[in-house]
This record gives sequence, C-alpha cells and structure tokens, in this order.
Amino acid sequence: MSIKGKKEGIYRLLGSILLLISLVLALFLEFLTLNDLILSITLILITAPPFVLSILLKLEQDFFVNNAKKFSYLLLIEIIVINSLISAFYNTSLALTTAITSSSNILLIICWHFSLSIYKKNKIIFLICGISFFFIHYQILLDSISFSHLFIINLILLITISLGLFLIMAAELIMKKKGWLNYL
Repeated sequence: MSIKGKKEGIYRLLGSILLLISLVLALFLEFLTLNDLILSITLILITAPPFVLSILLKLEQDFFVNNAKKFSYLLLIEIIVINSLISAFYNTSLALTTAITSSSNILLIICWHFSLSIYKKNKIIFLICGISFFFIHYQILLDSISFSHLFIINLILLITISLGLFLIMAAELIMKKKGWLNYL
C-alpha cells in the first residue's frame, strides 16, 4: 500500500528546496552587486533577521511561534529605520538600490516560508510574494545586463525560482484535482 500523492509531495518539497537554494544564491548575489561595505552590512541587517525568524518559525520553536506577531513588528521597525538611515547618508540611487534589493530578498523569504502551507490565505501570500519577486528582480536583471557574469547568475536565479514555483504549484494543482489536497 502506498501513500496517495507521494510523488506530488516530493515535487512540492523539491520546489521548496529550490526556493531555499535560490534564496541563498540571491543573498550571495546581492553582496556581489553592492560595492560598499556599509551597504552590504545593512543588507545583512535587513535580510538576516527575517530569514532566521522564518527558519525558527518553520522549526516551530514555541517562544517564536507564540510571539511571531511581535517579532514581525520589530522586524518591520528595524527595516524602516535602517532604510531611513541609508536614505539620509547615501545618495538616492544607492539608497534605492539597497531598498529594492532588500525588499526583493524579503519577498523571497516570505515566498519560501509559505511555500508548503496548506492554508488558503498563506498560499495566496506565497503566490503574491513569488510574483512580486519576479517583477522586482526583473528590474535587477535588467540593471545587471552590462555585467555578463551578474546577468548570467541573475538569470539562473530567476530560472531556479520559476522552476521551484512551478513544481510547487503544478504538484498542488494535481493533488487538488485528484482530491488529495484541500486548502484550509
């Protein structure tokens, strides 16, 4: 006797792993594109805490799960303060680049976090964040056209993310069509 939807479940998990690999690749790529040490540090300060919180929430650590809303508010305040400081001390184009880069990374973190959820609200957030990431990162891709190595890495990143999103959505559509998956 086999488990129904085993193959589709593996595809969902593989899609989530591809999103995680893409997330790590995106974080690494952003450090390559920012030439300023202070901007790289601020990018770490903006993207690392949401990523760590997402991992801790996925591991279902009681303290973090019970206080997730408080941590989310603190992260939002931290991101606003850091982006405000960058805007005050750097020129507009560098501040805008940092804000766009950090927001695309945060969208990818949220997309990965909700990728395996069976709740309809979380699945909608997953889709919106995935699509928004594509629109924002497409602009980053166009900006990196003059640097061939960054353009190729960005293109590989977008292909990997689209494959991960496709695997998750295709597997869920198949499971939903067969009646093996019902969103809550």
